[in-house]
Amino acid sequence: MTLLLNEATPIGPGELRIEVLGHPLRVHTREGEEALARAVELLEQTFRDMEQAYELRWGNPPSALDTSTWMLMGALNLAHRLVRSEQEANQHTQDLEQKLTKLLDDVPDEPLAPGPLFCEGD
Repeated sequence: MTLLLNEATPIGPGELRIEVLGHPLRVHTREGEEALARAVELLEQTFRDMEQAYELRWGNPPSALDTSTWMLMGALNLAHRLVRSEQEANQHTQDLEQKLTKLLDDVPDEPLAPGPLFCEGD
């Protein structure tokens, strides 16, 4: 849960104040400061990417948009990227599993018969 707040808003247990693109937010989290800072960095970059795409399409940066809605759109955009990356990673894993299974199927189950390299006297 994320709420807009001002400096006078008291912080409850499990809450932290963060800033996303200069906007103060209060978040409930159990993550450490490093993970939260990385999440904020990703969200801000997503916001900038969206703003750039908007500017390329319409010729000017978004100005009349509600900031909280725009930030939620950024978070959704980021979540979509994450889901797509996870799907690609799962596909790569499945491809590797199929290749390994195929390789294992090609390997004979029975040991090789004794030959010149395997002499009983040696």
